[in-house]
Amino acid sequence: MEKYALYTNPYDNNVLDSQSVIKFHCFDIQDVELKRFVPNLSPFPIKLEAYFRFFSIKYETVFEFNLDNAPRHKVPFISMKGIKISDSDLIINFLKSSLFDPDSDLTPAQKAIGHAVQRMLEDHLYWVNLYYEFFDNDGSDFFFTSARGGLSAVTDTIREDFARRVYNQGTGRYTPKEIVEKASKDLLTLSEVLGDNLFLLGTDKPTSFDAAVFGMTLCFFQARGMHLEVTDFARSIPNLAQYIKRLLETYFPELEAAF
Repeated sequence: MEKYALYTNPYDNNVLDSQSVIKFHCFDIQDVELKRFVPNLSPFPIKLEAYFRFFSIKYETVFEFNLDNAPRHKVPFISMKGIKISDSDLIINFLKSSLFDPDSDLTPAQKAIGHAVQRMLEDHLYWVNLYYEFFDNDGSDFFFTSARGGLSAVTDTIREDFARRVYNQGTGRYTPKEIVEKASKDLLTLSEVLGDNLFLLGTDKPTSFDAAVFGMTLCFFQARGMHLEVTDFARSIPNLAQYIKRLLETYFPELEAAF
C-alpha cells in the first residue's frame, strides 16, 4: 500500500551537458550580517553548492519562498529546462553520471571510509543540527531570526512540527550536555579521519566526500550564535578548523572565516 505520493526524479529526460547552467533552488538567509559567513543555514544546500564550486559546475541560485515548487517538498533541488531533480545525494549521483565523477580515482577502501563518514554526518550529526534549529529555544530563535527575519505564527508552526520530529527521532530526548557530547564525538572522529591530509581522504584535490563534510559542518564553525558550545568545541580542533578555513578561502572567497 502506498502511504504517500512519491516523486520520481526524471533521470531519463537528461538535458545536461558541460555547457549547461543548472538552477540551484534553496532558501535564502535574511540576516545580511550572517551572509558574510555562510551561504545558507541548511547543511544540504551548502553541500550541493560546495560540490558545484569544487568541480567548476555552472549554476545560478534561485531562492524559494516556500516548498510549493519543490519536488518531494524539500530543498535543495535543481532544475534544467523545466526538469527538476531532488535530494542533494541523488543530485550529486546524477551529476557524476552526466558530467564526470570526481571520485573515480578513489580506491574501494577510500570510498568505504568516505561513505561511513558521510553517513555519520548526514544521519547523526544532522539531527544535532536540527536540534539547535528547531528544538533548543535559543538556537531556534537564532535560526528563525537569521533565516526568516524574525518569529511569527508561521515560524511557530514550523518550529513545533520539526521539534516534534526531533523528539520522535530520539535526539530531542537528550539533555543539552548530552547533545554537545554527541556532536563532539562526531567531530573528533572526523578529525581523526582527516589527520594531516589536505582533503578528507588523502587526495590532492577534493572529492564529493569533502563537499559532504563541508556542508554538514560549516555552520558549526561559522554560525556560533545557534550552538555556542558545539561551535567552541569545533573551533578548538586544529586540523578540522584549518581544513574548513582552506575550503572557505579557496572555494568561497566572498565569505569570511568567523574564527
